[in-house]
Amino acid sequence: MATQAAAGWYDDGTGKQRWWDGARWTEHYIDLGERDTELHIDAAPAVSTGTAAGWYDDGRGRLRWWDGSHWTDATRFSGDEEALAGIVVDGRWIHFGPVSQRVVDANAAAVAGAELLRRGRLAAPATHRSLIGPQGVITPRLLKSALSPNATYLVVEVSGQVWLATVPTGQEAAAGRFATWINSVSEHYRYR
Repeated sequence: MATQAAAGWYDDGTGKQRWWDGARWTEHYIDLGERDTELHIDAAPAVSTGTAAGWYDDGRGRLRWWDGSHWTDATRFSGDEEALAGIVVDGRWIHFGPVSQRVVDANAAAVAGAELLRRGRLAAPATHRSLIGPQGVITPRLLKSALSPNATYLVVEVSGQVWLATVPTGQEAAAGRFATWINSVSEHYRYR
């Protein structure tokens, strides 16, 4: 489903992230190539995203197709991304379905479903509607049916959300390595 471009930070075609107010570019921009991200002000570029179809940074660490007048659901990553169980890490961003967050401060673990059920670790995030599964928000009512005691889950805590991804059978060891790698990437970007 295509929608009008929402207000947000987008690549303005010059390599800078510029604020799009929903109708036009503003004079506010940031340059993610700088060591310290600072807000800058200059004249908005003459080009409008409405004039040229193409792949543009959606401001959430991935490229999204702009058809000339609307954003589409088509997305792609850099080609250097790492993924497992629907969780994708691409540079400074971590993605799970339509949800994207900066990877800084992400904490990941591969956990058995039986352990998650026993500890009740996911009850509070479900109550606060911050528990996200592959189909979207997992509420307290859906929690027990979303967990299998015989499955392994990749649990990622990031920016006040908890992501719950089912690890494919036979990839439990890979999930443990992937969780450790996410934690290392998170630590790496904490100081950059």
